[in-house]
Amino acid sequence: MSRGHERGLLGRPRDPGAVALVHEGRAFTFGDVAALGADVGNHVGSHLLKRRVVGVPAERSPEFVARLAGVWAAGAVPAILGDWGPERVRGALTAARAAATFGPSGALELLDTTADEQPQEASHILFTSGTTGSPKGIVVGRPAFEAASTAFFDELPMDGSDRVAFLSRPGHDPSLRELIAPWLTGATLFIPGRRTAADPRLTAAWLAEHAITVLQGSPVLLRLMAGSSPPVGSLRLVCSAGARLTAATLRATARFAPNATIANCYGASETPQVLCMHRVPPGEGAVSEDPVPIGRPLGHAVTRIVPADGEGRLHVEEAACALGYTDGTPLLSPGQDGRGWYDTGDIVSRLPDGSMCFVRRADRQVQVNGARVELDEVEGAAAKVAGVVESVATFVEDGGGVGSVRLTVVGGTTTEDEVRAVLRDYLDPAVMPSSIEVRDAWPDDDQGDDDPATLMEVLRESARSALGGGEIDPDGGFFEAGFTSMSLMAFVSEVSVRLGTEISPLLVFQYPSLNSFAGYLRRADDDGQPR
Repeated sequence: MSRGHERGLLGRPRDPGAVALVHEGRAFTFGDVAALGADVGNHVGSHLLKRRVVGVPAERSPEFVARLAGVWAAGAVPAILGDWGPERVRGALTAARAAATFGPSGALELLDTTADEQPQEASHILFTSGTTGSPKGIVVGRPAFEAASTAFFDELPMDGSDRVAFLSRPGHDPSLRELIAPWLTGATLFIPGRRTAADPRLTAAWLAEHAITVLQGSPVLLRLMAGSSPPVGSLRLVCSAGARLTAATLRATARFAPNATIANCYGASETPQVLCMHRVPPGEGAVSEDPVPIGRPLGHAVTRIVPADGEGRLHVEEAACALGYTDGTPLLSPGQDGRGWYDTGDIVSRLPDGSMCFVRRADRQVQVNGARVELDEVEGAAAKVAGVVESVATFVEDGGGVGSVRLTVVGGTTTEDEVRAVLRDYLDPAVMPSSIEVRDAWPDDDQGDDDPATLMEVLRESARSALGGGEIDPDGGFFEAGFTSMSLMAFVSEVSVRLGTEISPLLVFQYPSLNSFAGYLRRADDDGQPR
């Protein structure tokens, strides 16, 4: 095993004078990042944390990259924490049995230096959805992580001329591909500011300004950028990751990035990284039809479909899988061939050319804004609210593949704000319900419906839910009110469900306030126009 492998992929040697990343106009060389990482590594090493878990809050910043590099260099195992509320962070650190964590100020805080050591081959810990309202840790091994990363860049080669955007949600698998790209390929990583990353209009302009050549994004982000921006000619590679890619989104992306190969990337944190890929050459995305294939396995992975004929569950052979879950739940099941296999829970079918298509889930797991969630977890988090007796989480999805979670709870003494406050502490922001309804009891089958809300009431309530509370100026802009691409999609999805008709999320760019949006919807309804 090479020294670079032992120290993590960010420890691979590069010309120290070459630019590794650019953040808000400031260039950081590989030498700069190495120096920052060395400081972190020395500090972590001084506390004798080798092979122990260290919490690392994920963010779009050079400091996050340096902390990962430093923790790996010290031989510790980073547990990558998302942008979560305090209870979810505590739950993640407890699940990972972390010995230390970087706090909000960036200082290293010791938690339990007697915590058990991780396996020698452990690389890092990611968190996925469980069924209890608490995060579930996945211990990723170095061999599988390196093999998957190498296979990805073998399939989609990059070099020193490439400019890679850091747009994936920090802490998710796709973001790690962006972070390691400079060290594996020599490309330069460009990191947008918080406001730029939150507004797809600004994001698209930023891509053009910096002549970005490589972009990863969830289908939601790709759809929003494509609808709010002229084409970006510099893009040569666009990867869709984190959720199902529909033909409509693929066609929109092809118009947005006319010179790019578009790759539909499929995988899970347990695999880890990209497991299968379907590539669409420039010019061919405009004629795509559903279902968009997830393609074939990359060179590092072996898969099978069970049963082999027709639709079946996709299994992955153990060499391409994580080491296990932090709670001891078995990740692999033994096969008759003597090897271990991971059941993804995804139902897929095989096309005549041998590639695969995603069909549906076999359980209550759903994808929301590029994040994976068990609906049981949403219900488990709601059960922590005082006064809640019962809860039901459901998933709704529009024709473009954009989905959101709706939550109904029984708890007469509980308010929506109280439920939302608890959920904000326990859930990933990406999977917060787009609406929360509090009832005294479940309605009888013969009970009549409540009086229907007016259009403006629907818009106000949906906006309030998507923003997590507070009122919005009906004449103020959506993004000025604090909407992001993620919350904006939740807003449109909820309005679509409540009005019983599909509304294009791109309309919020043409009608960017509650009053103008309501005016359009009224006119469309009067004229019988599609929305």
